[in-house]
Amino acid sequence: MLKFIESGEGRHRVYLEVMMAGSDIVVYIGGGEKPHIGAVSICSGTGEPLTFSLPNHKDYLVSHKAAQAIFKETGRNTLVIAGIHVDDASEEDILELLKNSEECVRKFKAGFVRAQTA
Repeated sequence: MLKFIESGEGRHRVYLEVMMAGSDIVVYIGGGEKPHIGAVSICSGTGEPLTFSLPNHKDYLVSHKAAQAIFKETGRNTLVIAGIHVDDASEEDILELLKNSEECVRKFKAGFVRAQTA
């Protein structure tokens, strides 16, 4: 299963890609002007993600929250990789990117639950 979800437009566009590793969930959240790998979070068991971030990257704000939310909704081991970058981002840009990443996660969770109950 490979799923693609997006939210926002232009430099605020964020997308989420999902693949299954057996019953585990692997997610990449990227976007902005320069998608990359900035942080990774894995969540299982306790429901508290383990998060690793590259120096000077704030992508952990996305990966940590997304891993926790997806694990809480699905009960499955969840790995989230995040990398969203906009040059010279203002606080408003960052808030818009965070909002769009949360919307992608919300759409994924809703679709996952529907698929499991179908």
